[in-house]
Amino acid sequence: MTEFRPTCDPKGVFSVKRTCAELGICHKTLRKLRRNGLISPCNNNPRRLKYTGQSILDCWDKVTKL
Repeated sequence: MTEFRPTCDPKGVFSVKRTCAELGICHKTLRKLRRNGLISPCNNNPRRLKYTGQSILDCWDKVTKL
């Protein structure tokens, strides 16, 4: 996880790869965060998950407070 808060657009929609880049994590860690309820995708297609910028920022806030 990156030390600094991501600077992504809260209204934007990001792919798994871009979400991982914003948070500074790998896709396996993103999957663990999703399973633990710390981040949730904005669509229901399990093959092409997308995340909003706001959910990325919220996830970063939650994880840094742990």
